[in-house]
Amino acid sequence: MRALALPFVLALLAGCAGPGHFEAVPPGSPSKAVLYLYRPAADNPGREPLRFSYPDVLIDEQSVGTLKFNAYRRVELAPGTHQIRVTGLTRAASWEPRDIKQSFSVAPGEIKYLKLDVCFNLNEMMLGNPGPSYLIRLTPMRADDAVYEIRETSPQTP
Repeated sequence: MRALALPFVLALLAGCAGPGHFEAVPPGSPSKAVLYLYRPAADNPGREPLRFSYPDVLIDEQSVGTLKFNAYRRVELAPGTHQIRVTGLTRAASWEPRDIKQSFSVAPGEIKYLKLDVCFNLNEMMLGNPGPSYLIRLTPMRADDAVYEIRETSPQTP
């Protein structure tokens, strides 16, 4: 009986360890656009930088929620130019790095991807330096690349 159960358990574990599935959801209306914000795991060796810290994300100075480690958030927007700010200066945030501010534009029906990349700055982390140093970037991504990274994250709800 055990010999029969072992292949089943191994197949189940292999299925769980594979990459997830992600499919972008278009805007609910043709007059809207969608922004996917995501924060994947870092590609540096060892522990994850700022794993338990999370910024509040403001679009046009209105919070759309926090962005936790290894998560993504979907936001519907009106077409046009918007300002995004990733900040630790709100009550919702648990984030110490300085704000990141950028402008971006979306067209009606467009789906745009922004990646919050957080990794250790290995060039500045040497023995004797106090505390870790980080490289934090908010980068526009091509859909072809973003979907492969987002599928490894989890959706974050409001």
